[in-house]
Amino acid sequence: MSAAVATASAATTRRTAARGGVRRERHEPAYPLLLAVLALTAIGIVMVYSASSVRSYFSSADPAAQGLEQLVWAGIGLAGLLVAMRIDFRHLRYLAIPFYVITLALLVAVLVPGIGSEINGSRRWIVIPGFGSLQPAEFAKLGIVLYLAHWLDRRGREVRTFWNGLVPFCMLVIPGFLLIALEPDLGTSGIFVIIAGSVFFMAGANLLYLTAIVGGVLAVVTLLVSSSAYQLQRVTTFLDPFSDPLRAGYNTVQALLALGLGGITGLGLGESRQKFLYLPAPSTDFIFAIIGEEWGLVGTLTVVALFVVVAYHGYRIAITAPDTFSGLVACGITTWLLAQAFVNIMVVTALLPVTGIPLPFISAGGSALTINLAAIGILLSISRETSQTGSLRDAVFGIGRRDRRAHLPRAGRRTRPARRPSRR
Repeated sequence: MSAAVATASAATTRRTAARGGVRRERHEPAYPLLLAVLALTAIGIVMVYSASSVRSYFSSADPAAQGLEQLVWAGIGLAGLLVAMRIDFRHLRYLAIPFYVITLALLVAVLVPGIGSEINGSRRWIVIPGFGSLQPAEFAKLGIVLYLAHWLDRRGREVRTFWNGLVPFCMLVIPGFLLIALEPDLGTSGIFVIIAGSVFFMAGANLLYLTAIVGGVLAVVTLLVSSSAYQLQRVTTFLDPFSDPLRAGYNTVQALLALGLGGITGLGLGESRQKFLYLPAPSTDFIFAIIGEEWGLVGTLTVVALFVVVAYHGYRIAITAPDTFSGLVACGITTWLLAQAFVNIMVVTALLPVTGIPLPFISAGGSALTINLAAIGILLSISRETSQTGSLRDAVFGIGRRDRRAHLPRAGRRTRPARRPSRR
């Protein structure tokens, strides 16, 4: 009888490993995270319609053109969110390598004249007739998260070493970083490195090596900025935008004026003055300034509070994830969305040089909105198997300290069979 029990237990263990590792009992997903993202998406649809109405009227005689387009992309993205939320996140392991390889191929293709579309000196989009434009860098963010989570999970403790951890990590990240930087898009390439670094950190990387990575990235960015007159002008203008308010500092000055006009409660929805061809990119890079102008300080703080909700629940999911792979994926996705939001808001408030980083879920853009919502679907899928323990302190301070919860066997790792029951 005991032998039969042990045999059945071993068979169950093998079937569990074949299906993708240890599974916990499923429960309801993180609904506060879902509600926060839905609120941000709804705000984005309304604000894209308001911010783009003047420019849409001049370009197509339809002030609602860009707003309706954002609504369509939001519908597609929400469909992707629901699909990603319902599927088993363990299946993403099988997509990690091919998805990342495809995104690298697209990053190469966008640099080829005739394939990539050049706008304002940057080659970032691939125009697909009848569909719209595709921005490969947005897909590369999810690609690097999935691939690194899969690779670092398999490495285990070797991620702390130099030859088996740091060197292959850099070899995996550098191609995507350089391809995005060559578009040129230094802002997105920086976000790309931040995402990769956060996953590497949570996997248990050596802090000394992480410091070296940060130094290397800063050196490369300094070289790229100093070799480009356009990028160098952005940095010098950031130091004193009012020294040239009509040319180099124009974007920053107009954004600050929009925030100042809004005051505490704002001018009212649709009442923005800066969108009348004063503020450049009012529906994309500087949409946060329009929110401040129309909704005032109350509106901007509401948006920030919603991103705080995303941060709390995203990192809490990472801390209480059922296995190492899902924890790394959750950390990478959360850091990706927060880093973008942080950079966009700092650019609008003149705390960083102007970069073309959109505000997640709010800025106009089909590729970004769709992939962001699909990434949230993956987070929600992981949240359905997270442990029901964990506090705010764990979510804020526990990243990178994996010993705060029980270490579960990763996919494919053998476990010991159950002990034989004692005989009486």
